[in-house]
Amino acid sequence: MAMDDDRFMGEALELAARGRGRVSPNPLVGAIVVTSNGAIAGRGWHEGPGTPHAEVVALHGAGERARGATIYTSLEPCDHHGRTGPCTSAIIDAGTVRVVAAAVDPSARANASTKRSSSTSERARRS
Repeated sequence: MAMDDDRFMGEALELAARGRGRVSPNPLVGAIVVTSNGAIAGRGWHEGPGTPHAEVVALHGAGERARGATIYTSLEPCDHHGRTGPCTSAIIDAGTVRVVAAAVDPSARANASTKRSSSTSERARRS
């Protein structure tokens, strides 16, 4: 992971912490949308069950600036329908070109449905 990746992922992890005590049974998730020139275009975190996921909030904040951007997220984006739609669809529809996720989603539901593509997804494991 590049130095800028570390910096942006660090901010996504800090944003995730804002949901502490409010998101259960969902995980803490933060996301940052960064344009190709390195500007932060959108930020988001998951605020609670039934509310938009962090990635969708960040993409909404970024608007058209999400096209061609990278999204940094503390958890692999979901690819299933629940109370909200799949984040993967929102990411693709927004035109982002790179996804950097700090952790793979451990839930059986997410792992059963996630489509991973090496051309559009990059896992960044933090130790």
